[in-house]
This record gives sequence, C-alpha cells and structure tokens, in this order.
Amino acid sequence: MSVRKLMEELQNPPAEFTPIPFWFFNDRPDKKRIREQLTDYVDKGVNGLVLHPRIGIPGDIPYLSGAYFQAVRYVVETAAELSMKIVLYDEGMYPSGSAHGMVVAANPEYAAKGITVTDEPGEDTVMAALPDGRFLVKRKTGGTIRGIHFGEDDGEAGAPAAADILNPDAVKLFIRLTHDRYYEELKEYFGNTIIGFFTDEPCALGRCAEGFREWADGMEKEIEAAGGSLTELAGLFTGEENASTAIYRKLIKKHLREIFYGELHNWCEAHGIWLMGHPAESDDVEEELYFDVPGQDLIMRRVSPETGGLLEPDSVQARLAADIARHLGRKRNANECFGVCCRQGIPWYFTGKDMKWYLNWMGIRGVNLFIPHAFYYSVEGKRKEERPPDVGPNNIWWTHYRQFSDYMKRISYLMTDSADGARIAVLCDNNRIPCKEIAAFYENQVEFHYLPAALLSEGRVKDGVLRVGGCRYEAVLNVLGEEYDSRLLGVKVCRRAEELLGEGFRAVQTDSPCPGLRAAHIYKEETEIFLLSNEGKENIRTRIFVPGGRQLTGYDLWKNRFYPIEAKEREEGAGLEIELMPCEMAAVICSGTKCLAEENAKARPDKAGPVETEQGNKAAGTAREELAGMVRPVCENWNGRFTQLSRKDNRAEYVYSFSTADKNEEGIFEVTGEEMAECYCNKKLAGVSFYSPHRFEIRDFLREGENEIRLVFTGNAANIYDKAGLFYGLGKPEGSLE
Repeated sequence: MSVRKLMEELQNPPAEFTPIPFWFFNDRPDKKRIREQLTDYVDKGVNGLVLHPRIGIPGDIPYLSGAYFQAVRYVVETAAELSMKIVLYDEGMYPSGSAHGMVVAANPEYAAKGITVTDEPGEDTVMAALPDGRFLVKRKTGGTIRGIHFGEDDGEAGAPAAADILNPDAVKLFIRLTHDRYYEELKEYFGNTIIGFFTDEPCALGRCAEGFREWADGMEKEIEAAGGSLTELAGLFTGEENASTAIYRKLIKKHLREIFYGELHNWCEAHGIWLMGHPAESDDVEEELYFDVPGQDLIMRRVSPETGGLLEPDSVQARLAADIARHLGRKRNANECFGVCCRQGIPWYFTGKDMKWYLNWMGIRGVNLFIPHAFYYSVEGKRKEERPPDVGPNNIWWTHYRQFSDYMKRISYLMTDSADGARIAVLCDNNRIPCKEIAAFYENQVEFHYLPAALLSEGRVKDGVLRVGGCRYEAVLNVLGEEYDSRLLGVKVCRRAEELLGEGFRAVQTDSPCPGLRAAHIYKEETEIFLLSNEGKENIRTRIFVPGGRQLTGYDLWKNRFYPIEAKEREEGAGLEIELMPCEMAAVICSGTKCLAEENAKARPDKAGPVETEQGNKAAGTAREELAGMVRPVCENWNGRFTQLSRKDNRAEYVYSFSTADKNEEGIFEVTGEEMAECYCNKKLAGVSFYSPHRFEIRDFLREGENEIRLVFTGNAANIYDKAGLFYGLGKPEGSLE
C-alpha cells in the first residue's frame, strides 16, 4: 500500500470498517419505520448492524415464528438494498443456547443442570457424601434467560428456561431451532449481506441459579481418572481451592468449548459466515480460539481509571482478543462496547467524552471492529429503561454521529491487515491473564502481545526468537510459573515486566516519563505509523523520538486532518514535540518522500484535509519553534464574551458579536461548558464539540465587519430520559473535577 493510498483511505474510510451496533429490535415491526432507521444509519456512516431481538417485542410475535421471520426478512432485505451488513443474533434474548426456552419446551430433560451442596438429597442424584454430613448432588438449576417479551426478565414468571449447553443433544437441538431456521428463511443472504452469527456470553447454569456449579454428565469419571476426588469439590462452594477443583475447572471449560463453541464454529464455517460474539468472562482464552472474529464485552465502566484502570482484571480484554486474532491469522477482532457504562449510577448518564475515551482505549490495544451497545429501535415506555443508554439515534449527538462512525472506521482500518512492533510475549492461560504485572508496559509505552499457552505448541524458537504465526518475540514475560519454561527453551524468559523496560522494546522514546501515554508502532504494508493516545487525566507534553531520515506527517484521526511536522535530528532519532490533551489520539506517518500533507493538498485539493502553515500557526498564536512537533495552537478562552439568549428544554444558547477588519485576527477560540456544543459563525455551522474544553476554528467563516457567533449547548441525554438535572451550558458545575 502506498502512503497516498493510506491517506485517501483515512480521509474516506471504507464501509468495510463500519461500526456494527447492536440494534435492539424491541417493538412491533413497522416497515416504514425500519426503512427510515436503516437509511438514517447509512447516512450517519453506519453500514451494518447486529439484529438483536430484545425485550419489548409484542407477545403476539413469538420468537422464530412466521410473524417474527416476516419482520426479520424485511430488515435483511432492506439492509441488502442499502449495502449494509447484518450479523444475526442467536438467542432471544441472552445468554445464548436456549432458543428462548424452546429447547427445554421440546425436552424438559434438556434443562440446565448443575451440582450443589445440600443437607437432604431427596430425589437428587447424589454425586458424593461429604465428610461434614452433607451431600454433593446434581439437579436442575432452575436457571432462566432474559426473554424478548415483557414479563420475561430476570425473576419474572415468564422468563424462558435455560438449556443445558453441556449436553451435546441439547446443543444440537438449539442449533436446529435457531441457526438452521435462520438459514432456511434467509439462505440467499448468507455470505453476502449476512456475515456472521453473534453468540452472547453462554452460561451453562442459566441466570438466577445461585448456589450451583456447572456440570457435564460423566465428569465424575473424568475427575477420578485424573486423580481427583468428588468430595474435594465442596471447595467450589467454600472458596477453598484444591487439586480436584483445579481438575474440575479445566474439564468444565473443555466441555463447554467442545460441546457448545465447537458446534457453533463448525456450523458457521459450513454456512459461509463468521462465528462472532464473546465468551462470558474477560479473561477467557481458549474459548476465543473458536471465534472467527475473537470478541469481548466492555461493560459497566470496569476499565475506567475510577474503577481500577490498568489494575482492573477486565483491563486485559481488548488486547487479549486482538492478540489472539493476530496469532490465529484472523482479520478482525471485535468488542461489544459501552453497555451500561453510565456515570454515578444514572442509567443514561454516558457522555461523548466517555465514548471517545473508550474508543481510544480499545483502538490503541488493537480492536478493529466496534459493536456499540446499543441503538434502540424504540425507546417507548419501559424500553428506554432496558440496559441504557442508547448510544446512537436516541442520543444528543446523533445529528453529528458521522464524526464518531468515521472515527471508528479509521481506527479499524489502521488496525486491520497491519503489523505492530511488539517483540515481547506475555504468557497467559485460560482465566490466568497478567494485568497488574504488565501495567509498567503500558505506562512506559512498551508493546507486547498476550500469548496463550495453548498456542505454544505451534511456536518455534530459532536464534533466540520465538515465532508464533506471523509474530516474532525476543523475550517472554512468564509470571504463570516455571512449569511453562520447558516450552520456552532458547528464548529470553523474564519474571517481571520491569526487567524489560530498558531493552529497546518501547514503541516510542520520550524525554520524560509519561504514564498516561499509550503508543502503538504499526506497519501498514510499507508505511510506518506511530499511534499515540492520552489515556490519563492530565495534558501530556513531551518530546518523542522516532527513527530519523524521513519526512513525518501528523494526522488527527478525530478531525480528519493531515499536517506537516518537522523533527529535529538527534543521535537517538528524530525528536518532535507532542502535546495531547486527555482523550486525544493522533498518528505520526513516516515517509521517505516530501511532506505528504502538502503533496496531498496539491494533488487532491477537494479531498485533502487542512494543512497547517507557518503563517496559519502564527495567526493562531503559535510560535515558529512549536511547528517542529505536534503542539496545539494557543488560543484564548472566550467564556466571558458570550451573552445567554435562552435556556430551556435541555438546550442553552449564547451569542457574541464583534467587528473585525481582518478575518484572520481571531480565527480560533475555546470555551468551557457542558455537554455538546455547536458553534455557528454568521449562521453557518462552524463545528461541533462533544466535551469540554470546546475549541472552534472559525477563520473560514469570518468576514470583514460585523460577525456573530452563536453557541448552542445540549445537555446530557440523562436529563431527558432520567430527569437527572445535570448541568449544561457555559461554565461547569460546582465541584466538577473535569
């Protein structure tokens, strides 16, 4: 790929890299409404969706009925006309594997089963008499799933029965009821419009089955054959781990993989589509090996700094799925993101800044297919209360959503069919993924890959380098135990991340510590790119060093801008100043040609992004020496210049009028305020900003003489759906930390 082609693709990212949101199909289908919504999605840059039956479908449209498929077929036909891609969802509603209770309805013996401890076994199957006089027994768990009609949620009488997905016959019936039926109804769309089936956090017990542990028939013999004792399984309920509980955990995962995931993978492969979705836990490893698109689920703000950040166990998930995809040669990896990521326990309190922060967090770790949770077909009545927020058409930013969808496409494009500079493997095993141990890698911009122990048999060591798939590792961080070392003979093995910080493994060198800076050094064919992201709460300003001798072009993925940057040559490489605000990501593109941004602007002035010039930077108040790097122009805060015109219905409007003899005099300004800000200069939209501080460049909209600037602030969607009373407008709420 030529550098010019790279730039063209970034400026106009292909539909292939579209976000594919969960579309909550949650109300009575209406053809006009469906077509209008899907057409609107395409207009906003959303070229695919996960067709997800969700609670709120009327009871007279049973799951998988003729009426149900009449609606599904219309959705798929409409998507095909609009060149959209569809991912089918394999359940009604979740977790997957029960066909909305139809598996158990067909055969009650297929209901979810498990083991538990009881004083009186009654008619239960006794697995073992325990030393304390109690009994380990097997029985039906009574577990359920969340259904698609009102009255079928957790704890409600109509909740569908969960099936035993550790029973091969039950799983085969599930596939016949769901997958085969979808294929029967929609076979002409498989492999073209329909690209995958999404399976969602399968659970062998079902929901609301506390006090049980999973069980597959015949496991008692397997445990004993492996040297375990059934009586020691009491430790599963007391938290006392022992040799038998370890054997149990390995066996139960093996059965789930082979009986459930393996069957789904085989079916999808035979029908020309991908197995997509994600396993139940963020640190599930071997389950991911069955996915054509390894995936994970970013929920409940678990990876945000306030909930633990790099030290949070769920922080492993995005990189883990991306690295498994790399090792297996899978083109894409996915993340179902933003589900229940609300602030302060307020269901709809999710901000534009949150969304961009999470996108950066996932993207810098290698995620290249985003599945936003969720776009709601309807928010009528209780539907708006079902796992909010809607992060698309029913939120305040929908008019401007193209900026988000194109941003996701650009990140996905950069992270697809590219290699990174990781030369360190971090050994991991099923549900044993180092997180705290590798925080130092992130904070020192050291690239690495998680390497599942299950894939070591496919690796080979030559000349001190471990090769697995297309990846090459000069060192392995092994904190799992010495028992793995025998499979790593010939390659450098370390026990602590700190041992590898000074060995030239960093993606970029900085002249000062930058614990909030994340970096990726990627290669898109012959083009070398440094991707930089500020994951912290403070501005980052430092000098980075990249290999010298080439022209460098900066690229702002969010604003779609290329600009020339000059680097000062030093012994350690080309040094350039960078400045990144929190939640900001940028790229440095390396080339052996003249300035790419200027060349691109001359060749394709209609397509090229703005090119910063020395004159333009001076006009914005930037000193000439700052042009040597990626430093934002200095601008003045204009909060005090605006007068409020109105404040009602979650919108606040402000105006500022001034006269100028030179339209370049004041071409850029900044304001602080909450939440989404639209700037109109002389009645033309000059920009939109989704979080504070809001910076607007108005030079191209100014005229000599009188000018008028209007700012329109829209408050968070929680004010609409939760009556939250959150602050909006210029300024910030008292006590705000942001």
